[in-house]
Amino acid sequence: MLPTLWMALSAPALAQDLDFGTLPTLEAGQVPSLFITPQRPVELLRVSCEVGGRTHEWEESDLPAGGKRTYAWSRDPSVTHADCTVKVRFADGATDWITLPLDYSYGGGLHIDLSRASVDLAAKTLRVDVTAPVVRAEVTAYGAGKAELDSRSVGIEGGPGTVEVPWIGEPSDVVLLEVTLHAANAWAGFTYSPWFLDIPHDDVLFETNSATIDPSEAWKLERTLSELQEVLTLYGSMVPVKLYIAGCTDTVGDAGSNRELSKRRARAIATWLRDHGYSHPIFYYGFGESLPAVRTGDGVDEVRNRRALYLVGANPPPAGSGVPSVGWHAL
Repeated sequence: MLPTLWMALSAPALAQDLDFGTLPTLEAGQVPSLFITPQRPVELLRVSCEVGGRTHEWEESDLPAGGKRTYAWSRDPSVTHADCTVKVRFADGATDWITLPLDYSYGGGLHIDLSRASVDLAAKTLRVDVTAPVVRAEVTAYGAGKAELDSRSVGIEGGPGTVEVPWIGEPSDVVLLEVTLHAANAWAGFTYSPWFLDIPHDDVLFETNSATIDPSEAWKLERTLSELQEVLTLYGSMVPVKLYIAGCTDTVGDAGSNRELSKRRARAIATWLRDHGYSHPIFYYGFGESLPAVRTGDGVDEVRNRRALYLVGANPPPAGSGVPSVGWHAL
């Protein structure tokens, strides 16, 4: 959000003699005001402002150069315009006058809440919550190594509440989105990563009903650990890389038992990677037989469904990734 500063007003006739300013957006507790700073001594200054059908008048004399004067009136959110007239007689006898139209707004600026941010890969949209109406978004998409893929300005109508922000570029290429949202008199920015990768790997083979990793299977995880380190090298400086391990089973046995078994196996893989040097955040979940690679009937021994998925990203796998939204367990 922009800092609350007084905004300079254009007044050509007096540009060298008086500086004018106002508050374009009024925060809580602030009142609408006209600021005047004489650039040379003033003998007499008269200010009159028409605001919402009422006239406010001020008169001051013997003002030194460089001292800012404030002329304010009470808050009324139903009124956001004033017409002010300024008449001045300087100490050297010169006189002048000008009419100044003032426009201002009420509100707390623009704030963005990312706590419930969500992304839809199919629709290419990012949903965030904002505290004020938004009219425009500036979106820049970055790829690996923070190479800029594209940058655009897009019109948006929405807020306060949830707004949909489009992103540019193919989801498979975009690692980081840099977004600036603009309201009428404020702006706020954030970054978000829709990026995730499905790490190719050889699945660890477990004994029936076991979540113990046999030493003969360790080479598979060593190869996966090497792949993960390469991912960190490419993307770790751009986004907070997290690893998500999804355990899956075939349809042999009870569905509830399969969910628990897949959870224990996913945790075992996560623990092995942590114990062997992977220090970034790891999350795991047991999907049991609900996320098959190959659809089968009940009670079918299918090796392709006895698997785990290794997904990395800055956020949990988004909608459209093929992995349901779940409450992942942190290791």
